[in-house]
Amino acid sequence: MPLHARLGQRAGVHRRNGGHDTFGSAEGRVHAIILAPDCGYTPQVQTFAAFSLLHAAALAAIAVFTFTAIVIRRRRSPSPLPAGPIERTIGVAYLALWIGAFAWLRVGPLYDPATTYPLQLCHWCGAAAALVLVTGHPLLRAFVYFCGLGLCTQALITPSLVEGPAQFPFWFFWSTHGMIVGVAIYDIAARGFRPAWRDFGFACMAAAFYVLLVLPIDLVTGWNYGFLGPSRPDVPSIVDLLGPWPRRLIAIVAISGGVMFALLVPWLLVRRGTSVLSQ
Repeated sequence: MPLHARLGQRAGVHRRNGGHDTFGSAEGRVHAIILAPDCGYTPQVQTFAAFSLLHAAALAAIAVFTFTAIVIRRRRSPSPLPAGPIERTIGVAYLALWIGAFAWLRVGPLYDPATTYPLQLCHWCGAAAALVLVTGHPLLRAFVYFCGLGLCTQALITPSLVEGPAQFPFWFFWSTHGMIVGVAIYDIAARGFRPAWRDFGFACMAAAFYVLLVLPIDLVTGWNYGFLGPSRPDVPSIVDLLGPWPRRLIAIVAISGGVMFALLVPWLLVRRGTSVLSQ
């Protein structure tokens, strides 16, 4: 069976299973029109596999870009503004990509309501990360740090992705997750964001709002945005270890809260140590 036919079958299976990235961290299983063999593309650029050289290259690219941005920001003169022109430009560019991508997916040949609506948590975190670069708003910074870094990083380790570099979903997936994780780390290391209890509280409320909004949609439609619905992805992920639904849902909520709190603990210890030294 030709490669594009086999991948088409896999996409169909995934749509039936309602698969998405763990803790809602993907932009959904947005399956592209698989390029036919006569287009001149090899299977290596049409497909993606976790723990491959391509996977390692994508992670390395995100690490290099993030490290470079941190170095540049820390070396330049301190700015009283929360965002510089380069940061604003990158943020606006990603927002334009985000809006254009979902507008195109809504009317284009890839449209599938189970996968192409912006209802994944990472959809929200990606847009919020771009707005952090543009505005530096404290609530957005808290959301990106706790919900983005805490709950979307797993998608970098076990990405729910089959499309390769020859297809748009590959680039949108990695640009989105690179934006989320990169901005969260950059905001800490280069712009001095220091999370506090109020930031944690807001992030918890935002996460709860997401669950209260998306879970009923999943239950009514049979979709699986945020991994909150009863179906499972066909790509292996942490969800496979969490048991059947609804026990899986309880585990996801508990793990998510625990991870977010773990991201707060270092800053509580730093503040306590600083308070002790100042006495």
